[in-house]
Amino acid sequence: MLSHDRRSEIATFLRIRRARLQPEQLGLPRGTRRRTPGLRREEVAELAGISTEWYAWLEQRRDVHPSMETLQCIAHALKLEPAEQRHLLTLGGYGAENGGNGAVRETAVSPQLQRLMDQLECCPAWIMGARSDILAWNRAATVIHGDLHAMRGIERNGVHQLFLNPRMRRMLVNWESHARDCVAKLRLTYANYIDDPWFNELIGLLRAQSPEFAAWWEEHNVQLPRDGVKAYEHPEAGRLTFDYALLQVAGDNGVPLQLITYVPSGESDTRQRMETLLCHPERLTDDRGFPGGAVRPTGSREKT
Repeated sequence: MLSHDRRSEIATFLRIRRARLQPEQLGLPRGTRRRTPGLRREEVAELAGISTEWYAWLEQRRDVHPSMETLQCIAHALKLEPAEQRHLLTLGGYGAENGGNGAVRETAVSPQLQRLMDQLECCPAWIMGARSDILAWNRAATVIHGDLHAMRGIERNGVHQLFLNPRMRRMLVNWESHARDCVAKLRLTYANYIDDPWFNELIGLLRAQSPEFAAWWEEHNVQLPRDGVKAYEHPEAGRLTFDYALLQVAGDNGVPLQLITYVPSGESDTRQRMETLLCHPERLTDDRGFPGGAVRPTGSREKT
């Protein structure tokens, strides 16, 4: 049985996706009396091969549990992208990572993973848990995030830093574009944790304190994780450009974690600038006066 919050997410997601799809895109007549933006419910139902009443129940948050096949048919009818299809299925209870139990487990980053990051001397690297809590990092990561060791609780969270840390907003080039992508990726993960107070703590805080996050969260956009390029205007080193990659790794108890690595772009002098910064630790001081430096956290509490 789906929870009320999960049914609400499905209903809102379907309404938004239905409204953006125009009948002409599917070869349907628009007619002269159409009042609904996008497709009508009956049109989606017909395209999906289900009854209009059944589809309406989904958008009305009725206490129903659609099969995987039904959701796949609806996804096909609405022309959903792969990330959106995955999101809809996860909302429906198929393929959820945490099994819906929201249990607390200790997640420790192994010494081997920490040593791997430490070997990436000029490449910022850190490991994040399911809701983007930063669990471990190397010294080079302090160039981007400041002194992570001095941060406490939810403050040491990648999304929290992106939206609520003024230092990050000033440094990251094209902040809005990257922040929008971050919200879309977080919402994709959130489908696994809708009923989890631990995850909702982060969402509630961000919605309350960041108008941008609140607005973009309501768009219900989703995006699969992907590699790319990020640039920062560091107050001491100037422009730093990195190619970044996201790798899935396992904690010492099998909990999936994400390793993010930043490699200095070969078309820039970022490596030389990083070497200069790391040879002068006093230049890693962040806006609050915390000095940077090598940190080797032993583990963190993580929920799945």
